[in-house]
Amino acid sequence: MPREKNNLSLLQRIGKFSGSLTPKQIVLAQYIEKNFMSLAYVTMTELAHLANVSETTVVRFIYQLGYSGFPEFKSALRLAIEQSLQPPAGMNRYNLEPQKYNFPQDSCKAIFNLEMSVMEETLSKIDIAEHQRAVDLIYEAPMVLVVACGANTCCSQALGFALQVIHPNVHIVEHLGLSEGSLIRSAPEGTVCIAFTTPRYPVETQNILEILREKNVKIIGASDSMLSPIVPLSDIFFQVPEKYVTFVDTNAAFMALIHSIIFALHLKDKRKVKQRIDAYNEFTKRQNFYIKDFLELVDF
Repeated sequence: MPREKNNLSLLQRIGKFSGSLTPKQIVLAQYIEKNFMSLAYVTMTELAHLANVSETTVVRFIYQLGYSGFPEFKSALRLAIEQSLQPPAGMNRYNLEPQKYNFPQDSCKAIFNLEMSVMEETLSKIDIAEHQRAVDLIYEAPMVLVVACGANTCCSQALGFALQVIHPNVHIVEHLGLSEGSLIRSAPEGTVCIAFTTPRYPVETQNILEILREKNVKIIGASDSMLSPIVPLSDIFFQVPEKYVTFVDTNAAFMALIHSIIFALHLKDKRKVKQRIDAYNEFTKRQNFYIKDFLELVDF
């Protein structure tokens, strides 16, 4: 394709090639033009279903526009969405409505209310079937990698610790060094990765996920936006909105998501999980790990 056509946006390409599209492709083009803002995470099968055309029509339409395949088309689609949204240069600042609070005395109340509002919004965005699919993938995985870098390591540490109690092969990856590279290269087929990244999106997290994607590792992503750079790399994606009053992430919803995954894994096989919890308790007692070693992990 000539260079000038390569520089065209998705919607510009649709307009430019509209005269050479088949009737079914025109139906698809019209659907995309009207609804592209809601298609950031759509699959090829879903797009065909939504536009009431065949997957073959979608494939031929993509090639007709000059894209090499669905991944390149999807990137162009997400870019069109991002450009239409015109996001602000700063992070999503949350107005604490100072007329409702008497600061600094109400600081605790204000932040707790903020975190609860984010949790409610997060729950409303979770697809319960996708949540269960994520749990099933983790449960069946021979190895689980928990990936997060920078400020997001609080999430990887929380999930990694809990998973290591109930799953036999869990590794926390918080930077990309030689040992992490060796671990990723040796990951067996069926390995699952759970990744966290928030609005400034650490480059190292992205690099790790791109390597894992090349190895066909299933990726469960959690981030703040459908325009997060990990979305196209994720097989399952959970949106956890972020609202800032300072530089600190609102992490309560991430922790609730982590808790819900662990709880659901527990229910998959309560007897097996109980055995692992008992083994954990026995190990910590032998090592005198805790001051109150008589307090054992609670079993459901």
